[in-house]
Amino acid sequence: MRRLFILASCCAGTALLWPSGAPAAPPAGPDLSAVHPQEQWLSRIVLDEAARCDGPKAWDRLGRKLESAALGRLACGRLDLLGALTDLVYAARLCAYLPMAERGQGGKELARWLLRHYEASRRLFRALEEAPSREEALKRFAELWAAEEARVLAYPDLAVAFATTEPLEHYRRQPDALSLVESFRYYTDPNRTFRHDLKALPYETLRYLADTRISLAEREWACQTYRGKDPYRSYFHVKYDTPFFTTGRAKLIDSMPYTLENLSTIGGVCLDQAYYGAEVCKAMGIPASIVHGRGGEGVEHAWFAYCRTRGNGAQVAWVSRTGRYREQNYFVGTVRDPIDGKMIYDSELMLLSTSVHLPLRQREEADAATTLARLVDGCLDRQGAGDLAVLGELGRAFSQRFGGKAGEPALDERWVAARRKIDLSLLEDLLDTAIRRNLGHRPAWRLLVDLRKAGRVPVEDLNRFFTVLIERTGARYPDFSCLTVMRIVPTIPDAAHRRKVCERAITVYAQRPDLTGRLLIALGDDLREDGKSAEALAAYRRAAVQGIKAAEVVVQAARRAEELLLAGNRRDEAIGLYRDLFAKTEKQDVSGYFRAQTSHFQLGNRLADLLATAGRPREAEKVRAQL
Repeated sequence: MRRLFILASCCAGTALLWPSGAPAAPPAGPDLSAVHPQEQWLSRIVLDEAARCDGPKAWDRLGRKLESAALGRLACGRLDLLGALTDLVYAARLCAYLPMAERGQGGKELARWLLRHYEASRRLFRALEEAPSREEALKRFAELWAAEEARVLAYPDLAVAFATTEPLEHYRRQPDALSLVESFRYYTDPNRTFRHDLKALPYETLRYLADTRISLAEREWACQTYRGKDPYRSYFHVKYDTPFFTTGRAKLIDSMPYTLENLSTIGGVCLDQAYYGAEVCKAMGIPASIVHGRGGEGVEHAWFAYCRTRGNGAQVAWVSRTGRYREQNYFVGTVRDPIDGKMIYDSELMLLSTSVHLPLRQREEADAATTLARLVDGCLDRQGAGDLAVLGELGRAFSQRFGGKAGEPALDERWVAARRKIDLSLLEDLLDTAIRRNLGHRPAWRLLVDLRKAGRVPVEDLNRFFTVLIERTGARYPDFSCLTVMRIVPTIPDAAHRRKVCERAITVYAQRPDLTGRLLIALGDDLREDGKSAEALAAYRRAAVQGIKAAEVVVQAARRAEELLLAGNRRDEAIGLYRDLFAKTEKQDVSGYFRAQTSHFQLGNRLADLLATAGRPREAEKVRAQL
């Protein structure tokens, strides 16, 4: 069977991790009180089994054994008890990542250290599952560990955040940028005080702190400048370079070193303001990110999001509204995901705040349930009861090593009995459990989309997930919610059902013309592909009219409608469509570069082209004169 929840493979040439005949001590730190009393023995023995491995073949054998144990445990039912399963997943990751760590920069010493230090390795191995290069992430962690072992232990989440974060690459190079270790030292300096308790935030949030590399001088300047002040307003402390925006003249900051102090003195445009605000916050220990978007008229803009606490840190939430001018309809924002540098919706970032205050164990259980769902997916072709023999083997090993010893859990095997099959319903229950444990656990949502695309989750079973998605994310995180729906809908094979779901979504997101416009365009595309041109045209027209204040929607919808009209030799109708839409937009008093982004310019330019092609040059020139 393919190794499913051990994502990295062990290398046959790896040297022994432990000296022969001298097994290491069990991993330090596991709190078995977090596991149901009946299953504490299982957690104890699987962690001890991991500690006793003495080479690559043993790691590989144990990894396969733990997969069988996980399937056997799942066959016993009780998905509400995830404690022992979470420890199984962790032990399996030990089998994968310790040999990898040994082969890397840290060698055997780091591998031994990770096995001993449960709090650090548990977080690191979970974070590695999302890393685009696990080897590179382990290399970064090894670098931090070699330089500042004590601080890594004191700040495990921050160390993991630095190890699994790709540094920010801004359009201007940062002078005297700090190295990975130097930046980590800055945030763990006992003589510095930050706005957030950096020991309390999870690594998922701290990644938006770990991606900065600005110089020490700039950080200290920011802390001094905003001492006792509101750093969240710093965006507005960079004077806007209006001549660049209105005339296209070179920006003044382009002739100066790109530092926070120079930006505050010389000024810049929105992207520089957003960078300034985000970096000021990061210097003060506040996770932050630049947000990119296009306004209702189509002009590019940037603002910034930051992590804010209330009630002495009891509440943590991401805020994405500073510089996001409501009257200009900046509906959707995108932020850089520090894991891989790709862009995600800012509402996905907002969703992270739902998990900030969840207990670590609860976040781990959501992750374990998602990982186990992948494992079950790989076994669906051989449905049947899980093999309980390996659980019996582990029970005997526990009795031999720990049975009757003071402080050790009691062996309780009464629950070890097959109660359900390893089948599709189990997979879906695991995925549902993961989402309910942690609404902000992105891998669970992504797995749902992937499984549906692969046809693994039947259409009739989608409602349970749509209900959770819409009821729990539709109002507060509509961009994320709608995007997920749009990724799933095309996988529904029945056209009528597909369109019914799309129409329902249009109703759900009725207050967001940009989202309803995107859904209508998707509906039109579906109808068009099915040969229903008249219905598709109606959907495109509806999208264009409803999305008139969302440039990306109206321009795209108009172009789709135009293609259908021209294909039907209805040029005059296409001209009429553009004329009506053009009349509803206004010219923006900005430089040519920005004006070309507006819906007014793009609709008018296309209207002029159509008029010229139709042999009406005077009308075309009249339109162009308005641009």
